[in-house]
Amino acid sequence: MKQIWKKALVLLGIFIAAVVIYFVWYQKGEENTNQVFSTMESPQIPLAYVQSLDREINLMHGYKQNMEEKVARDSLTILPEDRRLTVGVRENISGITGIRYEVRSLDWDHLVERTTLDSWETSNGRIQAKLPIQNLLEKDTEYILCLILTDQKGTDLYYYTRILWTDETAAKQMVDFAVNFSNKTFDYNQATELVTYLETSSTEDNSSLGHVTIRSSFSQLTWNNLNVAPAGEVQVTLKEIDGIMGNVQLDYMVQRETDKETELYQVRENFTMKLGASRLYLMDYTRDMAQIFSGSKELFSGKRIMLGITGDENLSTRKSDNGRYIAFVTGRDLWCFDQEEEKTVKIFSFRGQSETDLQCSFGNHDIKIIQVEDTGNVDFLVYGYMNRGTHEGDVGAAYYRFTKGSNSIEEDTIEERFFIPVQASFEEIKMNVNKLSYLGDNDLFYIMNGRAVYGIDLNSNEYMVVADNLCSGGYAISEDGSHFAWQEGTDIYKAAIIHVMDLKTGIKQEVQAQSGDAVRVLGFVGNDFMYGKAKQEDTWILHGRTVDLPMYAIEIVNDNMEPETQYEKPGYYIADVTVEESRIHLNKLVKTGQSGYETDGDDIIVCNVEIGSGEMESIGWYASEERRKLYFVQTDREISRTKQVQVSGPKKLIHDAAGLLELKSGDGSRSMEFYAYGNGRLLGISDSFSQMTALAFDKMGFVTDHKQRIVWNRIDRDNTANIRSPENAARRLTRRLEEGVNKEYENDILIFDAQGCTLHQMLYFVGKGCPVAAYTDGDQYVLITGYDQYNVTVYQPWDGSTYKLGLADGEAYFGRYKNDFVCGIFLD
Repeated sequence: MKQIWKKALVLLGIFIAAVVIYFVWYQKGEENTNQVFSTMESPQIPLAYVQSLDREINLMHGYKQNMEEKVARDSLTILPEDRRLTVGVRENISGITGIRYEVRSLDWDHLVERTTLDSWETSNGRIQAKLPIQNLLEKDTEYILCLILTDQKGTDLYYYTRILWTDETAAKQMVDFAVNFSNKTFDYNQATELVTYLETSSTEDNSSLGHVTIRSSFSQLTWNNLNVAPAGEVQVTLKEIDGIMGNVQLDYMVQRETDKETELYQVRENFTMKLGASRLYLMDYTRDMAQIFSGSKELFSGKRIMLGITGDENLSTRKSDNGRYIAFVTGRDLWCFDQEEEKTVKIFSFRGQSETDLQCSFGNHDIKIIQVEDTGNVDFLVYGYMNRGTHEGDVGAAYYRFTKGSNSIEEDTIEERFFIPVQASFEEIKMNVNKLSYLGDNDLFYIMNGRAVYGIDLNSNEYMVVADNLCSGGYAISEDGSHFAWQEGTDIYKAAIIHVMDLKTGIKQEVQAQSGDAVRVLGFVGNDFMYGKAKQEDTWILHGRTVDLPMYAIEIVNDNMEPETQYEKPGYYIADVTVEESRIHLNKLVKTGQSGYETDGDDIIVCNVEIGSGEMESIGWYASEERRKLYFVQTDREISRTKQVQVSGPKKLIHDAAGLLELKSGDGSRSMEFYAYGNGRLLGISDSFSQMTALAFDKMGFVTDHKQRIVWNRIDRDNTANIRSPENAARRLTRRLEEGVNKEYENDILIFDAQGCTLHQMLYFVGKGCPVAAYTDGDQYVLITGYDQYNVTVYQPWDGSTYKLGLADGEAYFGRYKNDFVCGIFLD
């Protein structure tokens, strides 16, 4: 009997030891990735919000730098009738020692009011304060409210929202509609009430739940019966109210319970609405959904690392040259997978212990992978609003280097190399980073900021200005960012020199025009540079404005500036050159008269060049009946089924050698810029009004000028309009035609060159009371002074007569004259 007990005890001991060993090994493989940044401080800056439209709305994040008007379009707050606005502050409020606010004009140039509060209330862990905004505001005019909190260290924290003193009925109706619409999508039966608002189309892509639109199927709208439920609170943001147009955004998390884990998704919904006479019309709707990658063992299988439901814009990858390491960004988190040892590192994330935390999940930042070395080291850029850490509350770009521990003793670390503060919106920074952020072999990092390109030495943190005062159409960057070309001077039609730089090697070369010629940057085909040759005498001038400088030849050269391809046809000119991978599309012109041109067909050049696969190189997807399109990272080898994938994170975040780089360049003269918005975000920036109008048109959006004023809006237009005294109204526009376009004539009118816009787009200005000048024969123009659902009214200045023109006929008629419109906005 004793022998049996001994054997039993031995077996029990072996079993217990095995269990202990298993759990120790299992926990090592399943390290809690939420604790990756134990050295990164928890968020310190409090959140603020306003009480408006009978709810907490417009959550505001604090900035340590004065952003002025750069983030003004984040939200719009409707003031109560007595203008006494209630603001709340929550989280980390114990250190607030002062509250004051400023009210300024949209362009930030004019201070309307500056007030310091003497007292405020604290209850239930929150501060609540009343802002007694003075009676200095004009009704129905937007201003910027800057709320300034002072913490116990004496640091000022800035919070921004636009304010509008107007009747709140329309805004409340739109916000309530958006919230109710969103809630009903989670209940299939209630969602049937939403069908009337959809514009379901058979041509719409219903393959992914990552992006749902107003044209998607009802199944898409109702989450394909995925059984998801909201997690945490919903952030409601009123983005815009402009006349009868409104835009509302909802941000929240949803979760889905499975047998293996709880899946979390970040969701953003955007509603563009129009207020009709008797009801609201939903003009556009989008819902974007991105799964938060947890790093759990179930997500590693076969040759795939499953990322789940998301969208292309949320993903990027980069491999080391030896193929061992794959770094990938998903949901604004950076990971790296070691294919040989089957280990995963969560390199960088702003997320905290709670994935639904409002402060850490704020989505106004992103990550760009710069390089992945064969040792597993990763260089990357974090840009936008910094949610936590040393730079919390700053806006800019931080360059980091992740160093993989070479053995079991050395720990994985992250070192900050430099931080660049930037006074710009997140979308604008993202556009610049996506255009150019490249590390050369000489440890020079090149980045675009505003209208300049800088080279930063990673060894000394010194920088140089590579190119300044860049203008749209006057520069080009290769797809992989390794080559950059720019014209000398700010007039894209008069350049005599083009600089071409290989950023990988740092070698710069030049293309020079022959006497009497000009050269034009056209772009890159792979890394081969393409430019055009033109004669200055061939400048295409129409009604006093330069339309184009048609080229007589195109040349494509390699890194040694040796010709690879040439295109030239006697008697023909070239315009509108576009590149699609290895195919170049040309619009051919022939001369008519002394300075006119007509289109004479298209042509295509096919180049034999290797086109890189870009940031989506290792990303794949497959279709799931339940969850639709599911994305994954493709590995080169099978992931072991018996070996546990280990997940870890860096243990040190070092700032000792970090430099603060305030990039400065020459001011230069800048033309008027236009900003296109749609679906609640910035779509593009250009000095071409027609380009930005076209960009906003498809998104049911709007266009602003550089002073934040809305100058075109697709939705805010009545069905009919008629200017009663067209000649008198037009005089303010026509007397300025000889003085220039894209200009502001103080206290009078803004005038835009709308050449290339459509007749439909021009009706917005007629609806606002300003006739549109449309050039026809020679320097002659007519005025568009009215419209209805079927016709436009045309006024002839030379004889004072008017006539009707069908909308379709008008589009064709003005199209024959290149849609040469000049339009304006009255400033009073």
